[in-house]
Amino acid sequence: MIRHAITPLRLIFWGGLICLLDVKISSVRNGYGFQFDLLNDAVGAVMISIGVFSLAAIRVDDRYERAMTFVKIMSVLMVLDALREHIDFPEPLPLQIVMLLLGLARLAATVVFCVAMRRLSAHAGLWRSEASWRTTTVLFVVIYVVPLGLLNLVSIPAVAMGERIHLELGPVAFLLLPVFLIPVIHLFVSTSRMRREAEESPPRRDETFEKEGALL
Repeated sequence: MIRHAITPLRLIFWGGLICLLDVKISSVRNGYGFQFDLLNDAVGAVMISIGVFSLAAIRVDDRYERAMTFVKIMSVLMVLDALREHIDFPEPLPLQIVMLLLGLARLAATVVFCVAMRRLSAHAGLWRSEASWRTTTVLFVVIYVVPLGLLNLVSIPAVAMGERIHLELGPVAFLLLPVFLIPVIHLFVSTSRMRREAEESPPRRDETFEKEGALL
């Protein structure tokens, strides 16, 4: 079972890396135009979506299935959003608010996904991998969910009042990039740990799993 999860997890890792690293070419005139990302976010989003759907097909339990259903929905919306970003146009106020809310939901889906991977590891009796995914979850919460979630929450009322929010980090962005890479890299570490642990001992459902309580 775990061996079938490794390739989808690596797809998600590389897809996330592509989405994080932006090299964009854009052409805008009178507020309209297009932009193209050399490390295309749409390609990265599709890779993530394929990986998510493959992982969701693994049978664990009802809570895992519900969690992955939410993650699947968000991965599809992520693909649509990445395609939308190829076109530059003046976004109406309702769309701006919807995109901010979507950003919050996407952050939530990231945490739900990591917790689901903890549940998958525990279900297979891979306790070192479960602990590794616990660390991955904490890293995503601290580095992504808290700062970006607060930024989106602050932006929603500002945008609703007609104010335009534009965050320009300049050279600071290059300093922050390694920090934002940490959770993504640790996701790859957790994936590799699952593969190694699965190879060391045959995957099995540990009888103590039920005693561990719900991870979700």
